[in-house]
Amino acid sequence: MMQKTDKKSREKREKTFDEYYKEKILATESAIERVNIVCEKLKSKYEDYEETKKFIDYLRSLESVFMSAEKEKWSVEKTQDEMIKGEIYLMSQATGIDEEIFISIYEEFAQTSHDVAKIQEIAKVLIEKYTDVEDCYECDDCINFILYVKDALMVFSKSLDGNKDFDELGEVKVEFIKMQMQKMSQDDKPPFEILQEIYNEFVQELKND
Repeated sequence: MMQKTDKKSREKREKTFDEYYKEKILATESAIERVNIVCEKLKSKYEDYEETKKFIDYLRSLESVFMSAEKEKWSVEKTQDEMIKGEIYLMSQATGIDEEIFISIYEEFAQTSHDVAKIQEIAKVLIEKYTDVEDCYECDDCINFILYVKDALMVFSKSLDGNKDFDELGEVKVEFIKMQMQKMSQDDKPPFEILQEIYNEFVQELKND
């Protein structure tokens, strides 16, 4: 009798795992594959500027993080951590700078506890550290990363503080995309309107799936 019970229990666990795998894992893989297809399509269409490709890669990375956050019910803190780690990977690939350098910078912000004043103070200290360093080929990229982490933590701090404009992760994601578009279009190459057009098409393509 006990063996039959154990067998039924095991079969139930196996069935539960299979259901979880199909619903969670396969669904996530399918969704990420869809994002990849959309991004490659957009890269082929918008190839006039090198920055547009970087922006599309940014959308791909950000969407993957927030997609996982939604499906796995991540906390705001974990979502923040995964997003910044994704940016570290992208920056390392784009600049050739070892990821460990960016990770060490990110770790400097670990004790801020989303306190806005502490975030700004640490960013100021780190920027001074990497400014006007003689023969430092990586300093400009490090400063750009410091500014990115500062802005990211500031946005997430608004969400954690209960700011109604950022009370959902989807609103946080949109804020990051706006910030990225403004940063990448500062020299008008590409124009802000092009990045906005790419983002609109990205959203529409995903909705059409």
